[in-house]
Amino acid sequence: MNARDALLSVEEVVRSVGDRKAVSSFYLEFGRRLEVLRLVEEYCKRGSRVLDVGASPFITSCALKRMGYEVVALDVEPEPYAEIAKSCGVSVVKCDLEKDELNIGNADCVVFAEVLEHLHYYYAPSILAKINKALKVKGILILTTPNVASLFRRLRLLLGKQPIYRCHVREYTMEEVLALVEEAGFDIVKAYYSIVNDLTYIDAEPDDYLRLSSYRDLVRVTIRRHTRLNVLRALAYPVMKLRPSLRQLVVVVGAKSREPLSKSLERW
Repeated sequence: MNARDALLSVEEVVRSVGDRKAVSSFYLEFGRRLEVLRLVEEYCKRGSRVLDVGASPFITSCALKRMGYEVVALDVEPEPYAEIAKSCGVSVVKCDLEKDELNIGNADCVVFAEVLEHLHYYYAPSILAKINKALKVKGILILTTPNVASLFRRLRLLLGKQPIYRCHVREYTMEEVLALVEEAGFDIVKAYYSIVNDLTYIDAEPDDYLRLSSYRDLVRVTIRRHTRLNVLRALAYPVMKLRPSLRQLVVVVGAKSREPLSKSLERW
């Protein structure tokens, strides 16, 4: 099953055993999750072992399972969405990344998507070092995190508003993410600013989120549903195309090449 079909196949599970928040996340973040799954498809062989770190609500984990990967999902609080993982046959491990060891090894690939920003900066190097240890040599890390230097973050700061999303502890620039990943013992395979969130983080109907793949789609939704957010996204999109560094999402693919330079830190 390809990435898109696998992700679409999880919709029924999420709607049947997930809550309103999980259902909303499935549609709003469909594009971002699909991009992550396609990166796994590109860099990790089918049947290989994938760790989904910070996996709740296990939507990506389920899609990976249906793509034919051996999936282990780790999360600090898996209980609220355990039924989603169970429905897909995904193995779940409860783990607090800031204080627990992963106690998992020999993985071929780690998905670390939209997690770094929720962690205290002090522990970020040691957590990436733990991920390094969980991977085989040449194992792949796929990391995504918000770009603190994106256009909308900058505009909020200029208006005297806190630019960082209220549920995030710390957001990063591309250069900071690359430095953290390299220090943790990875060679950078690919690094880019993804435009997917600038295209898909809008006010739309569920079916619209599943079809958003171009500026034309964004304009079509904006004409039909001209909310402030949609108008701003439509106006800003051409700028994002010209200036990638202003996009909302940082994506980094790394390959384990050595042991991490940083030492594990004790929790205070």
